[in-house]
Amino acid sequence: MMFDAKMIINKLAVEKNRLNISVSISCPFDMDVTSPKAKIIFECDGKKRRLPFLITNYFHQKQSGSCIVVCTYTFLLDKLFYNFESDSDIKAHIDFYYGEHEVEFVPFLVSTNVINNNPHLHINEQYIEYECFDGAAMFSREEIENDETEEESNNYSFSFDCANSTIIIKRLNVYKKTTLVKRSKIVVPLIKFIFFLLRIALAVVLSPYFLVDGFLAGIGILPKRKTRTLDSLDRNVFVQIKVNFSSFLKTSFKKSNFKKNLRRPLIAVCRKYYEYLCKKPIVQNRVTFMSGRRDELGGNPQFVYELIKDRKDIDFQFLLFSDPSGHLKVKNMVKFLKLYSSSKVVIVDDYFRLLNLVDKRDGVKLFQLWHACGAFKTFGFTRLGKKGGPKQTDPNHRMYDYAIVSSQEIAKHYAEGFGLSDENVVATGIPRTDIFMDKAYAERVSTAFYEKHPQLKSKKILLFAPTFRGNGQMSAFYPTSAFNPCEIYDALGGEYAIIIKLHPFCKERFFIPDEYKEYIIDLSEEDELNDLLFVTDLLVTDYSSVIFEASLLNIPMLFYAFDLYNYISTRDFYYDFEGFVPGKIVFSEKELCESILQNDFEKEKIDGFKTKFFDHLDGKSSQRVADLILSNVGEN
Repeated sequence: MMFDAKMIINKLAVEKNRLNISVSISCPFDMDVTSPKAKIIFECDGKKRRLPFLITNYFHQKQSGSCIVVCTYTFLLDKLFYNFESDSDIKAHIDFYYGEHEVEFVPFLVSTNVINNNPHLHINEQYIEYECFDGAAMFSREEIENDETEEESNNYSFSFDCANSTIIIKRLNVYKKTTLVKRSKIVVPLIKFIFFLLRIALAVVLSPYFLVDGFLAGIGILPKRKTRTLDSLDRNVFVQIKVNFSSFLKTSFKKSNFKKNLRRPLIAVCRKYYEYLCKKPIVQNRVTFMSGRRDELGGNPQFVYELIKDRKDIDFQFLLFSDPSGHLKVKNMVKFLKLYSSSKVVIVDDYFRLLNLVDKRDGVKLFQLWHACGAFKTFGFTRLGKKGGPKQTDPNHRMYDYAIVSSQEIAKHYAEGFGLSDENVVATGIPRTDIFMDKAYAERVSTAFYEKHPQLKSKKILLFAPTFRGNGQMSAFYPTSAFNPCEIYDALGGEYAIIIKLHPFCKERFFIPDEYKEYIIDLSEEDELNDLLFVTDLLVTDYSSVIFEASLLNIPMLFYAFDLYNYISTRDFYYDFEGFVPGKIVFSEKELCESILQNDFEKEKIDGFKTKFFDHLDGKSSQRVADLILSNVGEN
């Protein structure tokens, strides 16, 4: 039976380069669906951009047994595609995901609100909705950087192809950035920085005046500046002096503001230097590996490198660091610019911030060998409009020529998250998963583990490997109070030893009393997570992508999701969590222990999960990626 999903376009308007759109989608209600999703797909001249359509309301209509999902957002039409200009029409349609149901090109009617506000539109009577649903929220406004608002933008108009469930957006003019605009992005920051230095010099000269004036204002002889009166006299004097200096310098004394003033001219100089480097020819046999998450090659890039490292005809280069501030170090920036401008192939395995510094030159091929398997937690542009998510204008990830994934099923999710066109996402399989089809490797790792921990030979191994909470590396944590390994060990009667493996971003550790340390071991700072899976009898996790690797070994899993609904509201998933995970979900330590004692893991879900998220189970993913890289080396 076909899933019945319909849509009404409540509001649609184009203001210069902004598409303001609000729709309401109706479908049969399912109480088990906690997170419906809508996507808007833009296409132009073979390029495709998938973007999440922000859901502003979701409610159940009890009388009809249906539900209404309201989506509202403002999209920037000039920023849909990365460094791509065309005067062709843009076509847009809506896809809808509700539990297990996926509806592409959701059929729609157009409300009379849209018709009345656009008298030039001519729509067949059967596609007009007279009783318009009036629950749409106000349009959200995406933040736009100052330098972008000052530039001239394209103007657009729109029409509907209702029979094909498509919105057609026409460009009325095409604005191409001039050399003058590009130059201003370099010259203006430098001029501002020079004036900033001059103000600092003058502030030093005028400092006696600022000190005396601030002191007199602080003690009340002169009028106080517009600041809150403080309890102590010395603090009042200090604040008044500080206000004098910051007013003159036109900046506060916050560290972030000084960094901002220094960063802008540095970026401008880097871009000018990069322009000079790009005048030199690309080294056609140069392959460069870059990473900001490790000091030595590892993960997917290492598996690929091992296959091609003996090639004498390839010039291998490396830029590797693990320091979170490594992207700001001048030596790394200079090396990056030299290698990025000269390499035929550049390979990364995570978000690499230096790629945003400059535009990739024509002829350089950029590969993203993303470190995670499958598609689980939302990331990148899928988090558009949410706290901690990117802006549509951000360049993050959008410059990749190739992004590898484990299956065609998830390619569309990675295209969305990275802001790529579909053809740039390739289902080669994930190189580092090749080890799970290598019996000799498994035996070697298992033997080494038990030589190191001989006391665990008599125990089953429970691997506790949760993901982090927070917005990223700087704010990451796991609430250690939510999991008590000692109580769980006792509740299981000592049948299981517990290995703890927290996410590398998490710095806090569990306290393990001496009497438990033999059988409760924290290996968060040791051992590869993948290697630990070879000795694991039961995986306990929450929202970690380790479940994809675990499924390859048919490891039973329990999902300890005590904060599931809060996690959905802040981070969310590509699939409805409760119908997606290959194991049983528990919400408390008591449920967790009961399920383990009863061997209730719902293991039968693993096979379907594995075949859905892995197209290749042959142990040759590294070779496929290596072949793809080599096919680009030496091309002009």
